[in-house]
Amino acid sequence: MTVGGKDLRLGFVGAGRMGAIHIENAQNIRFLEVSAVCTVVEKEKDWTRKVAPEAKVFDDYDEFIRDPSIDAVVICSPNFLHEEHLIKALQNNKHVFCEKPLSPDAETAWNMYNESLKYPQLKVACAFPRRFVQHYQSARKQIVNGQIGKVIAVRSQTTDLYDSSPEFSKYIKTSGGIFVDCNIHDLDVALYLIGEDVTPKVAYGTGSSEVFPQFKEWGDVDNSHGLVTFDEGIVLNVYGSRDNPHGHHSMTEVIGTKGRILINGEPRALNVDISDTTGTRMISAPTQMELFAESYRVELIEFRDWVLFGNDEHGFNLKDAAKSVSMGEQLQQSLRSGQAVNISY
Repeated sequence: MTVGGKDLRLGFVGAGRMGAIHIENAQNIRFLEVSAVCTVVEKEKDWTRKVAPEAKVFDDYDEFIRDPSIDAVVICSPNFLHEEHLIKALQNNKHVFCEKPLSPDAETAWNMYNESLKYPQLKVACAFPRRFVQHYQSARKQIVNGQIGKVIAVRSQTTDLYDSSPEFSKYIKTSGGIFVDCNIHDLDVALYLIGEDVTPKVAYGTGSSEVFPQFKEWGDVDNSHGLVTFDEGIVLNVYGSRDNPHGHHSMTEVIGTKGRILINGEPRALNVDISDTTGTRMISAPTQMELFAESYRVELIEFRDWVLFGNDEHGFNLKDAAKSVSMGEQLQQSLRSGQAVNISY
């Protein structure tokens, strides 16, 4: 049964790329209701009125967050606005589902985490889709069960399809950097797989800007290489790319004293190979949205069950979300300075 006999009424901040995905998914999930959408973008308002005609449309966040028809807020606004939107949601007694990263910088991310502790009655989640992919969940169980022995290293990558549009470059300029925006997925999923209680110690980041030379002016790169060491003796190696010619490829390898686990080793969207006169080839995923489409739906279901039914067996971990920003920020700092950086909280 739902709390108070009602569905979980969601208010969405932003109806762009991720906002649109979550709104469309919510409309097809039992016990979820798209109650309101807040956006200042006219085409997003028009889109919302077409696909969710029952939802109220706001362009003022303060008015939106006070609306009594909203039980929980789904934050899909630009990263630098996450803190304001999350804190005001908590102050107005709303549960929160926030897109990654919590914030572009570690100090703000930890402030958001600490602020959430003041509202124990509210559920606060940061969305990382790989935590809700069956392959990663299965790997976590195998690691916890000792299948590969003691974990000693993790290699993980997030490589995205090449995008030459001006909108993409504009997005990158304010994204916080490749380690915070792109490799944040690898940093978080490493924590998910090896255990949330591990403590990152030192970060070293480097990379190149051969495909998008303008990124260098912004202290960023189009291909990143990061190394993080942990107090527990584990080493994490991450790789990121903004210019994959063949599509998106997320891959993670966990190495233990008794074996290894490889997740998404090949860049395939489907478990299908095509053989013809040109040879044999696989079908790759153009973007992360296609590859992990089902996980975006699952994470909303997990959030619903956490809020409505008190199900604590979910994959969300807000402290890990803040910890990931710490690692990403220090890797970005190391990239710019050329020196290894101690990770602090």
